[in-house]
Amino acid sequence: MAEGTKQAWEDVGDRFTSFGKMVAEHYRQRGEERGAPPTEEDRRKLEEALAAISRQLDQAFTSFGDTLRDPEAKESLKQAAKSVGDALAVTFTEVGQEVRKRVGSSDKGSSETGGDAPKA
Repeated sequence: MAEGTKQAWEDVGDRFTSFGKMVAEHYRQRGEERGAPPTEEDRRKLEEALAAISRQLDQAFTSFGDTLRDPEAKESLKQAAKSVGDALAVTFTEVGQEVRKRVGSSDKGSSETGGDAPKA
């Protein structure tokens, strides 16, 4: 399982690297369209920036993958997900009660006045 996880995160890193190369290519094309091709200094700065982004993403995704393999972190994530589920359940319950209360009170008002209730 650890190898599968490692490979999956390496794939993520590879895809972001590929995306970074596409961004660089679009940047280069955009400069050419404007008639101002990037200078060597511009290219160097762009490559450095992309390399820094790539390193940061690699570090972040590797850390995320390592964290997912940690049993204590897995339990913490499980509890966090459970708390989200609990919060959603409480929210939907309260919304449902509020809707029933409002729908119930408008039905009551219509039948008490006798004016808006449909006739059978």
